[in-house]
Amino acid sequence: MHKEPEPAWKPQPQPQAADKPSGVRMALIGLATCVIMAGAGVHFMGEGHGNTATPAAENNTQDHDNSANRMGIPLTLIASQKAAQTLAKSNYTDQEQADILAGIKRRDIRLVAMPVYDATGTGGTITLICGPWHQTVHLSPTPQTVILPITISGNVDIIPASDPGPAGIGSGAITVFGPQTLPIMYKGDTLPLTVIAQ
Repeated sequence: MHKEPEPAWKPQPQPQAADKPSGVRMALIGLATCVIMAGAGVHFMGEGHGNTATPAAENNTQDHDNSANRMGIPLTLIASQKAAQTLAKSNYTDQEQADILAGIKRRDIRLVAMPVYDATGTGGTITLICGPWHQTVHLSPTPQTVILPITISGNVDIIPASDPGPAGIGSGAITVFGPQTLPIMYKGDTLPLTVIAQ
């Protein structure tokens, strides 16, 4: 009987080594993930910025503090030392002034100046709402400064106070960077803003 020798043992390649992705493959996976995430971000960001003026009925069902639907606007901060003097020249009642000053002392409220004007030449009247306070302004081409008491969130809503008609009401504001035209508002619209005090 002739016995054949057993074949020499050869190490088999490790299965995990074959399945391990290469550096190029990992880079491509990372790049694809970034592209998908960026696309999703643009999609969701676009929904919030497509129409900055939302109907009032729709706005009542939404959270007013939702910053994704608010347009940021940088305005000039009024120093707390000048708050009483500034409020004395405003249209706020004595009780409102006392409440606002108390909030400033507690550091719950800051005062900002918001010059508003008629940006489209159609005129109209708007109401600016900051928490429990509101100011009504008849728009003209010459800017009129409105003093706004804003809370930490800085939310301000603008609504038409007169019938905007088919042309709508086109207001503008003087920001720290210069004039900024705001979106045109129609009947039932609310323009939500976030004030950035500077």
